[in-house]
Amino acid sequence: MYKKGIISLVAVTFLLVSGCQQEEKADSKPADTGEVSNQETSAVKTNQDSSNATESNSGETSTVEGTEHASTVHKNSNQQNSGSSSTVSNNASVTKDTAALVMADYINGLTAAINTGQFSNVSHVLKGSLYNDQQSLVSSLFKKGVKESWIDYSVVNFTKAGNSSEGPLYKIQTVETVSVIQPDGSQKTNKYNWMYTAVLINNQLYLTDIAKNGPITTVSKTGPTTSAPSSNSSTVTNNSSSTDGTKSWYLTKADQTAWTENPADSENDFERKQQYGQNYKAWDDLLNEIYGVLKTQLSSSEMSKLQADQRQWIKSRDAAAQKTFDEEGGGTLSQAEQVRTLWEVTKDRCYFLINNYMK
Repeated sequence: MYKKGIISLVAVTFLLVSGCQQEEKADSKPADTGEVSNQETSAVKTNQDSSNATESNSGETSTVEGTEHASTVHKNSNQQNSGSSSTVSNNASVTKDTAALVMADYINGLTAAINTGQFSNVSHVLKGSLYNDQQSLVSSLFKKGVKESWIDYSVVNFTKAGNSSEGPLYKIQTVETVSVIQPDGSQKTNKYNWMYTAVLINNQLYLTDIAKNGPITTVSKTGPTTSAPSSNSSTVTNNSSSTDGTKSWYLTKADQTAWTENPADSENDFERKQQYGQNYKAWDDLLNEIYGVLKTQLSSSEMSKLQADQRQWIKSRDAAAQKTFDEEGGGTLSQAEQVRTLWEVTKDRCYFLINNYMK
């Protein structure tokens, strides 16, 4: 009996110890699980905060002045190695400062490309249609001897604009002040409002498109530094160098007239009619001047033929303007379009007379 009692006591003690150990294990498991759960929740919140911060940065609209950024990025006019200024880190979002830097790259690079004929100065920040358009522009202006000098720029708005197959898209709104210098020394400084489209590819921001985003205003303008050759008979002779100079000068003057045309960009029909009228008058005045020079250059028979041709041209010009008016159905818009036709047809006539009659 005594042995049975000892055995029973040992059995009870074993069961009690075993039960306490099981409870200890059961209590420790939820504690561990709870600690891991809290860490995971904290990590998720951090990621969400980071995501929200990134999204808020993509819609910044503060104005960024360009000169200060440009001075730190561009020490000279050679832009071939400055593409890193628009590079974005894997862990950073695209901001207005990124946009300001890529615009400094672009504006300085385009100016250098136009002035030297080297498209590589700006090609590294361009893609898509803007690449092709600016390549043509650089080639055209360089061949004409036109130079550019940019004065200042500001990024006035910067927003994310969705995604493309190549990467995230952004809109960059700028105000740019640029001086354009013609071969004859005449200079015009304009203020432009542009809206660029940019794409982020492999952490590099590229400009892909450009659109007008407001009026173009003239800040200053100076006339040519060369003087016109006299058109009187004592100066214009059969000497080839003299007559060639006259034709060349009038081609330059026609280009200058085209360059100084009113932008004619008003949304008001009446105002646009006035703008078209200013352009028409400029070309009509030049046409009369050209006609006067031709009277001193052409023989009697040549001038007689030109006079008949000119009378026929006047009839066709007026008919074209009336057709435009009729097609628009009348009203102020029709009047504006009628004057626009007079302006454009007269402009074409000036170039025609210079190229085909002037000696």
